[in-house]
Amino acid sequence: MQSVEVEIFGRRFRLRSDDPERTKQIADEINNQIDTLSKHYDNLDFTKLLLLICLQQQDEVLTLGDENRALSSELERLNQMLSKLKI
Repeated sequence: MQSVEVEIFGRRFRLRSDDPERTKQIADEINNQIDTLSKHYDNLDFTKLLLLICLQQQDEVLTLGDENRALSSELERLNQMLSKLKI
């Protein structure tokens, strides 16, 4: 693991990561999201803005999980159809 420093909403954090560049990329994306939210919700503090981002990202994770399951089912159905065609 390597040490990496990131900045989110003007605050510096020192983290340990197996992939420092990926960690920086993730931190940059979170920073962009928090900047956007702070413009819409100027009365919310750092913690509440982070909570909103967590809720948004978890919603996206659940949605992508649902889509993944649907696509996996469709792929399985198509593979079954293909296996029947191989006579």
